[in-house]
Amino acid sequence: MEELQQKLLQFVNTGELRNNNTIVTNSRHYNALLSALEEINKVQDGLNHNLSGDLLAIDIREALHYFGEITGEITNNDLLGNIFANFCIGK
Repeated sequence: MEELQQKLLQFVNTGELRNNNTIVTNSRHYNALLSALEEINKVQDGLNHNLSGDLLAIDIREALHYFGEITGEITNNDLLGNIFANFCIGK
């Protein structure tokens, strides 16, 4: 868990976004990055409170989901499938 924690923090805490060295021109990407950061902060909080790996995995998956929206691993079809699978639409 300690190694995972360090890798996640290295990935997020580069400081590049805070130093205005990186510009995100796509608002969808910006929102996905903010959401991923929020999930990673949840993981950090969970690690600080010794939560089980199963609970941390939920937030890690969410962070990966948001990164996938940026990299194209999560496509619109995947998003629609997720919406229809998890929400009761039109009933």
